[in-house]
Amino acid sequence: MLVSVIVATYNCAKYVKDTLDSVYRQTYKDIELIITDDCSNDNSVYMTTQWIEEHRARFVNVIQTKTNINSGVTANYNNGFKKASGEWVKCLDGDDLLTENAIDCYVHCCLTKPQYTVWYSNEQSFNDQGLGDVHYSTLPSASVRRQMVYLLNNRLLGICTATNFIHRKTFVSQGMFNEKYPMYQDGSPFLQSLANRHPIGVLDNVTLLKRENPKSLMHTANPVMVQNIRDCHFYYTRYYLRYGMPLHYYNAWVTHFLSTHDSNRMTVKTFGYFLRCFDLINIHKRICSFR
Repeated sequence: MLVSVIVATYNCAKYVKDTLDSVYRQTYKDIELIITDDCSNDNSVYMTTQWIEEHRARFVNVIQTKTNINSGVTANYNNGFKKASGEWVKCLDGDDLLTENAIDCYVHCCLTKPQYTVWYSNEQSFNDQGLGDVHYSTLPSASVRRQMVYLLNNRLLGICTATNFIHRKTFVSQGMFNEKYPMYQDGSPFLQSLANRHPIGVLDNVTLLKRENPKSLMHTANPVMVQNIRDCHFYYTRYYLRYGMPLHYYNAWVTHFLSTHDSNRMTVKTFGYFLRCFDLINIHKRICSFR
């Protein structure tokens, strides 16, 4: 089974060789490597080109591409997906690392549990000083309905999104990453999978070392990314209605409105304070059993 590993780079010359080395060291052999750069203004492309010249023979196929303008991480990954030919795809940021048996573990799960078209696992943080905490994907192994409601109730937390392992043809048929959210690619795989009634598989292994990069979008709380996450969550709240949970939906709608409209009106501030202190979603979750 061919697996495509897409390494998305943008101004990560300092770390990209370590990332590529982690792909090179995979115990799984049938790997296609795709490096897609989002118009970096450092020497990321030079570094990856030099690395490819030395390590090309290890891979079934190697593709390197670069955009002419910076288009955002979502479009950058889609660019890689369009060139991928593997049955499964692993997306990897240009400063993170794969554990040596990561692809092997995923392929084993795909072969033994073919009902899943998207997989996630656990991850461990690290920085220049060493390894940090292990973060667990806590999404329950349950029905599509329960997984969707769990994610929406927890504001899309519950999955280590960078650990995704995606069935290529299924994901392409769903439209790939949603470029409506240029700085937030992580929401698409699991939310689109559930929206199309495909459950998500969770592998209880650490497959990714997530770098604590102080310049990353997450660490800098990039305002565009924050807005993308908020809008993506709100877009998928309509599935509360599909599963007969209208109170969830309307509370999410009001919360979204308050978070996107800065107002000094006392009534709005009071209502926002009420929602924060008396979360209707959590109360409704306690009194409603999953069907």
